Amino acid sequence: MTRALVVDDNEENSYYLRTLLEAQGCEVESARNGVEALAKARLVLPDVVISDLLMPVMDGYTLLRRWKSDERLSRSPFIVYTATYTEPEDEKLALSLGADAFILKPSEPDDFLARVHAVQARRGGAAPKSGPLEPGKSEELLKEYSEVLVRKLEQKMLQLEESNRLLQKDIAAREQVEAALRDSEANFRLLTEVMPQLVWIARADGANVHCNQRWVDYTGLTSAASAGDGWLEPFHPEDRARAEAAWRHAREAEREFSQELRLRRVDGVYRWWLVRALPVRDARGRVSKWFGTCTDIDELKESTVKLLRTEEQLRQAQKMEAIGQLSAGVAHDFNNILSVILSYASFIIDGLRPGDPLCSDVEEIRIAGQRAADLTRRLLTFSRQQVLNPRPIDLNRVVRGLDSMVRRLIGDDINLSVISEDPLGEVFVDPGQVEQIILNLVLNARDAMPTGGSITVELSNATLDAAYALDHRGVAPGRYTLLTVSDTGQGMDAETRARIFEPFFTTKPKGKGTGLGLATVYGIVTQSGGHIEVHSELKVGTTFRVYLPRREGAAEPADAAQAPRPSRPRGFETVLVVENSDPVRTIIASVLRRAGYNVLEAQNGGEALLICEQYTGRIHLLLTDVIMPRMSGTALAERVSRARPRRASSTRRAI
Repeated sequence: MTRALVVDDNEENSYYLRTLLEAQGCEVESARNGVEALAKARLVLPDVVISDLLMPVMDGYTLLRRWKSDERLSRSPFIVYTATYTEPEDEKLALSLGADAFILKPSEPDDFLARVHAVQARRGGAAPKSGPLEPGKSEELLKEYSEVLVRKLEQKMLQLEESNRLLQKDIAAREQVEAALRDSEANFRLLTEVMPQLVWIARADGANVHCNQRWVDYTGLTSAASAGDGWLEPFHPEDRARAEAAWRHAREAEREFSQELRLRRVDGVYRWWLVRALPVRDARGRVSKWFGTCTDIDELKESTVKLLRTEEQLRQAQKMEAIGQLSAGVAHDFNNILSVILSYASFIIDGLRPGDPLCSDVEEIRIAGQRAADLTRRLLTFSRQQVLNPRPIDLNRVVRGLDSMVRRLIGDDINLSVISEDPLGEVFVDPGQVEQIILNLVLNARDAMPTGGSITVELSNATLDAAYALDHRGVAPGRYTLLTVSDTGQGMDAETRARIFEPFFTTKPKGKGTGLGLATVYGIVTQSGGHIEVHSELKVGTTFRVYLPRREGAAEPADAAQAPRPSRPRGFETVLVVENSDPVRTIIASVLRRAGYNVLEAQNGGEALLICEQYTGRIHLLLTDVIMPRMSGTALAERVSRARPRRASSTRRAI
């Protein structure tokens, strides 16, 4: 017996097919949609399935695809029996999906059965009894089916009459809904006009159909001029291709469109805008239009750029701070070693007879040690731990004092120009350190011009406001004296500019520089409360700007005479020397003992306090290192003063 599965949500159609097939000896199972049909077919595989197309939950096309993709179900033929779709394309689609036959309703019973038999014969499966229906059977089935349809039609007519009565009652409500809809549309239009954004509406194909007044006022283009693709015209030429590609992709994917683009204002100025559009779907889920807005983000964009620049400055400052701490640690330990070397070199020279051949050798040791000490001093300057002697000075006087020296150093192939504003504000800095700044910058400029060029040294007054200070970390607003050193040399790329203030970084050939010149400048400027910035471009030149804080008060001569060096002192007092470095402590104690002093030695603060408690004599002087483990020199001095208030000297020194 042939098993047939009829899939149709219409009870009359399902009843008709059941009656027709059972008359042919078929066993018939019914389903109201594709989901129900799949469930029943997987329990008992039918010999043939006859399905409508338009059904709830799962339509006939989807059922057909699922049926043919299932290896077991695809063995049974699938016949489409429908009156819903009558276009040739519908039949082509069904057959392309694998339908074995496409039969339109209504169909004569004999013709329908013949088509079903033909399909079963082609597939080699069980088929209904062949041949036409018994005489009069076809008419009997059609009559019975017609009576069922008439009864259903009468029911539909009654339902229609009831619906018409309800419709008459709902006319007023519908008119109210339509009026509300018109009000809603009017409110929507009004909303687009009062919104701070530029608003535009496009069709499903992307063609613009409406722009609000703000768009017109900003771009100068009317809605008519912005129609179609005209709304893309005001965007920056560099952004237009990207905008068009993103807009096309959004329409194809039916997803949100979002781009940051530059939009031309009516006066020709471009500003950054966030351009967004969302698809609007109809009741069937299809995109019917696009609703878009343009939000001004120009100030936000600028703030973001400033934030990124500030973060980069912070990272650079943190890197320089870390390098400074490392340099300070290295310089401190190196300085201790150099103190021992230089001291013993002096001892040896003092012990040699004049003219001794060893004198010149030891002098070379001392000179090399002094050079090393100078490098150490530069490292301490970079790390802002060098002791400064600041006072009010006139930078004009410093530059004039260095003029002849600088001209000799740079050579005849480089032109030096000095420009100064008058009157020039005074700065409160260490004169020797300022000279070092000028010499380092000028010599650095000279080395950047191996074939000659020009160097300009300019002095002027400057005021840095809060906005500048906000963009440059560590800068305080106020009045400054500006020292500018410019050259026409080779210039630097961005990677080199980012590292020029690092100790020992240099682009000069090996043996031509230590890499401490600009690092020293950076340390002096920052320790003096100033600010330095550099601008450079390859094959154009470099400009350094040094801002030093201005101070009021009379200036002191930059070349004031130094006090005469006192003769080597001698004494008899007791000195407590506290130093955690054994070699340094030994050399200090040796120097003091050679000068006649009584020396007490301690390796740290704890030992020093113990000596103060146990030593019965007077301690005239405490000579201590500042940085020591467990207890600093400052803390030690305070505790010694409290422990020996009467016997301790009022004079304390720290090294």
